[in-house]
Parts: sequence; C-alpha cells; structure tokens
Amino acid sequence: MGVLFLVCLQWCSCSSPDQNPKRSTVMVMTTDLVMDSAMIRVYDSMHSKEGVWPALKKANQASGIEEIKIYRFGNRLMMMIRIPEGTDMARMDSLYVGADPKVAEWGKLMSSFQKALPGVDSSQKWVEMKLIHHYLDGEYIH
Repeated sequence: MGVLFLVCLQWCSCSSPDQNPKRSTVMVMTTDLVMDSAMIRVYDSMHSKEGVWPALKKANQASGIEEIKIYRFGNRLMMMIRIPEGTDMARMDSLYVGADPKVAEWGKLMSSFQKALPGVDSSQKWVEMKLIHHYLDGEYIH
C-alpha cells in the first residue's frame, strides 16, 4: 500500500558487432486515466507522433532517456522507460524538467487526465511496478 517497486530489466544493444554493447535499464510504471472517453481520446491524441510537444523530445534527449513506450487498456496506462544502466535518477529528473519551461506545463496538463491508483497517495500518479515473472531465451530468470 503506497510502496513503490522498480522493475529493472537489463538490456543490451549495439549498432554493430564491433562496438561494445550498451547496457540499459527498463523501468515499468502504471497509472489510471480519469474514466471519461472524451478525455481519453484527447490524452491519446496528445501522445501521438503529431500531438507530443517538441519540448518533450528536447527533455528526453537532455536527460538521457533512450526510449519510452506507453500502452493503454481502457483507462489503465503502462509505461516503459529505457535509460542507460546506472543512471542517477535525481540528476536525470533535473535535466528533464530543466530542458524547457514547457515540460512543467505538459506535466501539469497530463496530471489533469490521470488519477492515482487505489492505495496510492492521491498526489502521486505514476507508480513503479514490481517484476514477478521473467522468461528469456529458454530460462526463467525471476
């Protein structure tokens, strides 16, 4: 109840066999949207390629975020964020928010579409999820 969990999956990628693999961590988070179909349509459109504000791309690049995916089922959201392994989260957050004044405005606007999950402090929207099952290449890892 109110306890946050972090899902970290180790991930390697490299663009050619000659390069050292780049190790990343994936964080998985969840929240709910306000149950209003019109608001959900607006939220979806604001997360489309055409709808995302340019300031967010600038903030992602400035903070070192490698990839973000958001999935939706009904009003439930699940977000995966891939960042370099060993990232200092406080520094990353500072770089993200400081990249452009529009980032804070976006965050406030998005918060108006979201609601806290049951059992979570009402001021907190996104919560980290706990890894409970991991199968990879024929092996159970977790």
